[in-house]
Amino acid sequence: MNKYWGKIFLFAGILPALSYSEEGPVVKNGPVITRFVAEKSLHAETKSFEIGWWIKRDKGWHTYWESPGDVGVPPTLKWDLPEGIVFSKIIYAPPKLVKMFKVFAHGHKDESLFVCSFDLKRKLIPGEELTFRAKASWLACYTTCLPTYDSLEITIPVKEKPEIDNRWHSIFQDFREKQPIDPPKGWLSNCNASISKEEKGEKEIVTFRFPWKESGPLPTFRFFGEGRFIRSNIFQIPRYSSNSSDGDLLEISMELSYWRNLQQKKLNGLLYRADGWPSSKSKFYKVSVPLQ
Repeated sequence: MNKYWGKIFLFAGILPALSYSEEGPVVKNGPVITRFVAEKSLHAETKSFEIGWWIKRDKGWHTYWESPGDVGVPPTLKWDLPEGIVFSKIIYAPPKLVKMFKVFAHGHKDESLFVCSFDLKRKLIPGEELTFRAKASWLACYTTCLPTYDSLEITIPVKEKPEIDNRWHSIFQDFREKQPIDPPKGWLSNCNASISKEEKGEKEIVTFRFPWKESGPLPTFRFFGEGRFIRSNIFQIPRYSSNSSDGDLLEISMELSYWRNLQQKKLNGLLYRADGWPSSKSKFYKVSVPLQ
């Protein structure tokens, strides 16, 4: 069997099948399989565009979120783009709690999609093809950690009208629906965060309080902090706040990180609710509240 067909059989059943050619070559590096993908072609009227960075990790392995916590570094891309194309931003999948030895951090397991956005500064011509290239880096960890660097690319044709790949389109849509959302109007104004010291010891603690008026058992909550402001290697146990006279606030206390920005004036991050927030497929609220 030649090497070409060997690779086809190796990845059969692992990678999603696509209808069109809007997919980059597969890169297999250690415990990670990755490629660039697109949900649709370019067309003459395109003003902005998205490319997906698809990553599949072997069982037990993880990579890190944009704010990894106590350990880890986020995956990054350094782009080499066609003329007239400008990189805008990368949006990571929402984080999960991952573990490296005995240290909890914020990352991703199994399969995930990150979405990269671009702005187009020139008119596209039907029939041309645009190749997006990037130097990728990530840190994959399990019982050891493997810093990895590799090259990814994808060539996307310019059509008269956009052509949709239904399989990848559904994966992109699922990604969008599960992104963190803004809380309902007025919710954040009823939140607060304060810093204090432990009664015994020198650890500094930030306590985040948020509205809660539902009955029944409390769902699982976890706060994923932005940057390295709070420690990730801690248990977070929500409880009814003693600062609330009518029992309509929950609070989560978290240890502040040694590496935090001492000038930071707000608590920023995502509040995860395991059973999901009402009227949404998202399990994450965006949080930004002043520190008291």
